[in-house]
Amino acid sequence: MERKLLLSLSGLLLFACGTTNKQAIELTVEGAAGKTVYFDRFENNRPIRLDSVVLDAAGKGSVRAPATALDFYRLAMDGEQLIVVLDSGESLAVEATIGRLSTPISITGSPHSEALHQFYADAKTYDSERERLSAAMASMSDTALIGQFNRLTRAYDAQIRKFIAAHSSSPVALTAVAKFDMQKELPLFKQVRDSLRKSMPRSGFFAMFRDQVDRLEQQEVAIKMQEEEMKRLSNLLPLGSVAPEIRQQTPEGGTVALSDLRGKVVLIDFWASWCRPCRIENPNVKRVYERFAKKGFEILGVSLDRDHAAWVKAIQDDGLPWKHASDLGFWNNAAAQEYGVGSIPYTVLIDKDGKILEKGLRGDELEAKLAALLGG
Repeated sequence: MERKLLLSLSGLLLFACGTTNKQAIELTVEGAAGKTVYFDRFENNRPIRLDSVVLDAAGKGSVRAPATALDFYRLAMDGEQLIVVLDSGESLAVEATIGRLSTPISITGSPHSEALHQFYADAKTYDSERERLSAAMASMSDTALIGQFNRLTRAYDAQIRKFIAAHSSSPVALTAVAKFDMQKELPLFKQVRDSLRKSMPRSGFFAMFRDQVDRLEQQEVAIKMQEEEMKRLSNLLPLGSVAPEIRQQTPEGGTVALSDLRGKVVLIDFWASWCRPCRIENPNVKRVYERFAKKGFEILGVSLDRDHAAWVKAIQDDGLPWKHASDLGFWNNAAAQEYGVGSIPYTVLIDKDGKILEKGLRGDELEAKLAALLGG
């Protein structure tokens, strides 16, 4: 008796599995008698066939496919395609016309697919109205039309956000959020990513989206950290404070000190022979030096080189006639460390009393500042 019961249960389980592991897509495509419709999933953005059906004389047919994981799928026929979103156990009924498969007459049975195609329809309505208003504004300048256009844009923006909030765990949220600029709307993209991580973690579409959001998020973190570091370095030596002494070797092997230049307006120019932007900027620095050198202006070029020969060669090749100093410590140059130099070229302008006037001045800004200080 016990053995018979076990056998009966096994048969019931097999029957149940056999029915629930299949889902049906009922198709009616007017004018498509004898056409083959394919049902595909996507892998690495490429369609992989799951099933197909040849439509009967009335354009009807049924696709039977294994139960699907929540994701985007497609129905394809003669170069047309209909994108749908299906979850395990969902079935679908599609009514369409040949030549217009992508915009079906009706699509029912799957809340995800219904929401997706309602979004498409709303987007089409918005685009049509936007184009109408744009054309009208192009032919005449009308503040009323501009106001109408702006209200339409704001209303559609709010509509998309409401749609995303209502479908945050559905793949359709990917379609909706794509209407926004990720850089401007990163928090919204992160919300969608975090919701879909739970509902469709193995989807290729989600993986691409997640990686894009992750990369931008990492970039934002890096930028913020860089900004904080630059702010910290800038605060090391506030404007108006006395510039720390610099005493390093000259190219000839002697010693030069910043304090030796007291009484002149001094530009401390942090650079290096290996720094391409520095070398590109050198002609501008040279032009400024030649204009103001006789009016009480001096430059102390502090090199972040580590090779003496390369340093000397760059000075000669670029024809840099001002004072030069280095301890050949590369980024560990003592002066660069004390002055909070995070990138080069970097400049610090010192007044005649040795106090910091400005930081980061180059080109026209530097020339204008010196003209105000020294005349000419």
